[in-house]
This record gives sequence, C-alpha cells and structure tokens, in this order.
Amino acid sequence: MEVKIFAFLQIAVLIAFSLHLASAGSKELSGPESSENSIEAAFCDTNCTEGTDGVWSGCSAGCFCVHVGNSTVGRCMTFNGVD
Repeated sequence: MEVKIFAFLQIAVLIAFSLHLASAGSKELSGPESSENSIEAAFCDTNCTEGTDGVWSGCSAGCFCVHVGNSTVGRCMTFNGVD
C-alpha cells in the first residue's frame, strides 16, 4: 500500500515538474505573442441601440456595436492594429 502511494506521489511530482518546465519557456516575445502582431480593442465614445426593425445604429465610422444577451442597448467598440 505504501509503495503504491509513494509511486503515485512520484508520478504526480514528475507531472507537475514537467508542466512547469513546459510553461517556463522563453519569455521573449515572438510569433503570434509578439506585440508587433497584437491588436487592441477599445470602446468608442458612443453607445448603440437596436431599432424595432432589428438594425443596430449609433456607432460612428470604424466602430461596431457589442451587446450582452437580448439587450437592446450596447457599446460601440473598435479594433486597432487590424490590417
């Protein structure tokens, strides 16, 4: 019984150590994680509303409307850094 518990603990420590090594890699920014490739989401200065015809309006150029669930009021957002 004690041998099984000891073996289980050894395996658990080995797995935890392996996961740590995998996640503790280089912190240098590269590839898709690079800030050169990142985009930024920001709120615009306006809100938006859904009309009775189901069309959303109120966002200025370059912004789009986001809302939660079945709400008829939302906030306008934009993405910066998108080609």
